[in-house]
Amino acid sequence: MSARFKSLTWKQTTLVVFSALFFAVAIFIVEVALVGVSARQQLMVAQEELLDSIEQPAANAVWALDDNLATQTLEGVLKVEHVGEAVIELDDGSMFVSMNNPFTDNPLVRKLSEKLFGDLKQISRTLYRPSFFEGTEKQQIIGTLTIFYNTQELTDSLFSQLRFSFLATLARALLVTMALSIIFHRFLTKPIAQISEAIDKIDPELPDENLLPTSTAHQDDELGLVTSKFNQILIQFGQTQSKLRRMATRDPLTGLPNRTLLLETIAVSIQRARVHKHQFTMLFIDLDRFKNVNDSLGHALGDQFLARIARVLERVVGDRGTVARLGGDEFVILAEDARTPDQAADFVDKLLMQLNVPLQLNEHTIHPAASVGISIYPDDGLSAEDLIRHADIAMYSAKAAGSNQWAFFKQQMTERAAVRLRTEASLHDALKNNEFLLHFQPKFNIKTGKVIACEALIRWKKDGRLISPMSFIPVAEETGIIIPLGRWVIEEACRTLKHWRKRYNYAIPIAVNVASQQFADASLVPDIKQLALRYQIDPSLLEVEITETSLMNDIELAIHKLEQLKGAGFGIAVDDFGTGYSSLSYLRHLPITTMKIDRCFVTDLPNESAIASTILMLGKQLNLHIVAEGIENEQQLNWLKQMDCEIGQGFYYSQPLDISEFENRYIAPNNASISQI
Repeated sequence: MSARFKSLTWKQTTLVVFSALFFAVAIFIVEVALVGVSARQQLMVAQEELLDSIEQPAANAVWALDDNLATQTLEGVLKVEHVGEAVIELDDGSMFVSMNNPFTDNPLVRKLSEKLFGDLKQISRTLYRPSFFEGTEKQQIIGTLTIFYNTQELTDSLFSQLRFSFLATLARALLVTMALSIIFHRFLTKPIAQISEAIDKIDPELPDENLLPTSTAHQDDELGLVTSKFNQILIQFGQTQSKLRRMATRDPLTGLPNRTLLLETIAVSIQRARVHKHQFTMLFIDLDRFKNVNDSLGHALGDQFLARIARVLERVVGDRGTVARLGGDEFVILAEDARTPDQAADFVDKLLMQLNVPLQLNEHTIHPAASVGISIYPDDGLSAEDLIRHADIAMYSAKAAGSNQWAFFKQQMTERAAVRLRTEASLHDALKNNEFLLHFQPKFNIKTGKVIACEALIRWKKDGRLISPMSFIPVAEETGIIIPLGRWVIEEACRTLKHWRKRYNYAIPIAVNVASQQFADASLVPDIKQLALRYQIDPSLLEVEITETSLMNDIELAIHKLEQLKGAGFGIAVDDFGTGYSSLSYLRHLPITTMKIDRCFVTDLPNESAIASTILMLGKQLNLHIVAEGIENEQQLNWLKQMDCEIGQGFYYSQPLDISEFENRYIAPNNASISQI
């Protein structure tokens, strides 16, 4: 609990009042002492003067024993101020005349008077025979005159005078106190209070916009110095706040708003759109082939490329929206003016047109391209996070359609994304729980009809049912699980070959598919060699199938890896040949042993045969084995026979079989024989 607030003005006034009272009392005590000393001196002088004045008349009255004269004399004495009693005694000690004034006894005043005038309470004078009488020259004592003073009256009189003096002093002290308090409040506590109020108004987000007030009266004193220093701190703190806010809300590379500022901006746009009941568009942009730019030209030029793209996006959007960078090659545009799907589509078309203009970076010319996902408020989301996430999902849909494409968000995309997330989690568990298995599709010599090899195809058995590879292989490729999954396929193929050789003393080559990510992995070649050595299989029995796209990502590295595999004795096949964009000039440098005609070209046979004929002719020229995959009918098979295609596989011959059925059909019948492949 905080302490109760006490005003500085009140404290200051209280201090001044008590100080004034203290000094007033001290002055009063000193004044009492001085007045007491002065009153004693005056009293002593007055007593001597009084005795001197009445000594002769009193002596005359005593000498003549004239009690009337003595009475008159004493009556005169009693009229003197503060005299309480007068007594004349004869020389034998007997009372001659005595007179007194009545008085009221006050115990407190009596005590004070005893302290101040106790030794002056009475005075006496010896009376001698008058000198005008004849006789001896020696003075003759005839009596004693004693005067008693009423010191209580004297003390009370003095304190009556001092009381007025004390009240006057106290009044002066209070007036001075009030004057000082007003002055202090005006020139000290009021400016401090104003500073305190100003401090309360300081906004922590914008501290330099509420500086403390400066007073001309305090420019050259400590208060002015403190105010000036505090304002300097506020200005510096404001500058620091601006820098920190910029760092927290801006992308350091491009200067564009980052995710934090984007979310704030979208929230404002949502409020505005809700009030005015209109829509706006969210674009999620992912640059196509940016990794190639980064890898081939280096990260420095890659950063320059991103900065240039940011400027292009800003120029296209202008003041009609906000451009932000989420990271990497991902950008988001909040287009508030695009309020319908038609306006959004038109905006994206213009955006891609500007984005596709070639950029010159040093001596390199780069042709930018992008995939764009579109979500529209409120149809595709009511929050900033939902709009960005749905635009991201739509972007992936656009990227799947090819380069430089755009797509709107559809609810089905969200459902597919949820399935993909569940599939990804299940794939990790499936590897741990050994839920994968291999099916084998035989490859036949087209002329003889004899099984000469097979292809290993992965299957996922979950909860007693087989899951199609088409539903989990794309997810595995997107998430990187394809690398450990591909290694499992290779190891299982090696284990199967060892099993066939040990049990049947017979084995046929097994082809295993290697995905693009797996082929790019540095551990691929060492893994294959190590697994072949561990299971002690003949490398010629394991054929590695690489897609044409995998080869062309980095042709030099691909050649190096394939040479290592071929040098170790492994077979190498190019899968899906003719569907990619490989250059024939590279093909003759690839150390491959087999070329496969993609099923899409086999399906069109014999009506559309130009591409298949070209591949067959090319394979023969390069002295490669040619495999036609996807053979489904006799017409296709007859055309391939006529063109001298060597090997075929497809449902016409056999669908993929589980290992037990495959062994029973194609391996067990050859038990104890030696393969001559």
